[in-house]
Amino acid sequence: MEVKQVKVTAAAAEAATSSWSELPADLIGQVLLRLPSLADRVRLRAACRPWRTDAKRQAALPPPLPWFALRDGGLVDHHGAPVRRCAPILREGVTDYLAVDNLAFLAHNRAACCSLVILSSPPLDSSPDPLVAALIFEGYYVAISACKRQDVAGFGSVSDWTRKEIHRIPGEDYRMRLADIAFLNGRLYALTVKEGLYVFEPNSGDLDDPMNAPSGFRHCIIDNPEQQEVYTKTDLRYVVARYLAECDGRLFMVRRWMRVPLNVRLGDMDETFSFEVFEADLTTTPCQWRKVDRLGGHAIFLGSECTKVVRASKCVGGVQEDCIYFMHRTFDNPSREYFGPCVDPLGDSGVYNMTNRRITPLLPEAVMEKLCLKRQFLTWFFPADV
Repeated sequence: MEVKQVKVTAAAAEAATSSWSELPADLIGQVLLRLPSLADRVRLRAACRPWRTDAKRQAALPPPLPWFALRDGGLVDHHGAPVRRCAPILREGVTDYLAVDNLAFLAHNRAACCSLVILSSPPLDSSPDPLVAALIFEGYYVAISACKRQDVAGFGSVSDWTRKEIHRIPGEDYRMRLADIAFLNGRLYALTVKEGLYVFEPNSGDLDDPMNAPSGFRHCIIDNPEQQEVYTKTDLRYVVARYLAECDGRLFMVRRWMRVPLNVRLGDMDETFSFEVFEADLTTTPCQWRKVDRLGGHAIFLGSECTKVVRASKCVGGVQEDCIYFMHRTFDNPSREYFGPCVDPLGDSGVYNMTNRRITPLLPEAVMEKLCLKRQFLTWFFPADV
């Protein structure tokens, strides 16, 4: 058989070596859709200039997998590997560290510290420059402040923030304890432990002149006296934690059901076994909660400081739709872990599938063991997809 020799020209050789850099932009987009890790997306963009250019043109990519923020300021990825190293944040005068989205907050006074922090777009009548922060203060107040985006550290002392208090009936002294808060369309919504929903519309006057700001919230959904935080049975307690989250102009409430033995402290042996999700119907009079069974291509990440709804990925290993990602619910001062043994920080964590109602492990066993050795309660940290 005659063997034909094929001569490879210089032009053909150059075309062969440059073919990878000339991948169509839509194919680059399909690859990015299948990379749930921010590190992998960065590596793709760093491969060559055409890939970097095409990657920047991709719109509406699902967010990358969140990292885990440690209480000492460290960050680890979903493999348990350190993202960056820094000096411990919990030092003299700092009693807590809160990670929200891709920002961090330091608390300097635990006695008056928040249990939750949320960042939002600015109020309806202010300029687009400020960031607005709101936190639950001492369980009953909502404190609000603003700063410029280039000066996130400028929120100042919580004692100087605008404070709003929720009353069951306007003018009465009875205060309603808060479960969570969230921003929606420039308005601040507060959820009570009785599943009442209240709304406050902050404006630049509230933030600039707190003493003369209008008083209080107005209610959207009335409190339900039958709702409890703890239900006691013969040999178990059932604890219900409630969360509030915004997604694409909709407001959701999440009920988290946990089993706790009667003879143990809350927070030590909690076992989450179910979730319920409700959407606030703000178009009816009165407004009401409506139960939902799907999240419409989204997933919920529950955290003790902030709850976030994100768009699901289209790849194995990415954020899965109609799922609730949760970690251990801390009931006590998280800084106690530095002064003695603490409970397993990932002992009550997992992924709840709303479709089949099953709970699967949050992370592979080897990664869970690695994170447990750090003996610190964790929270979500959502890196910006640069």
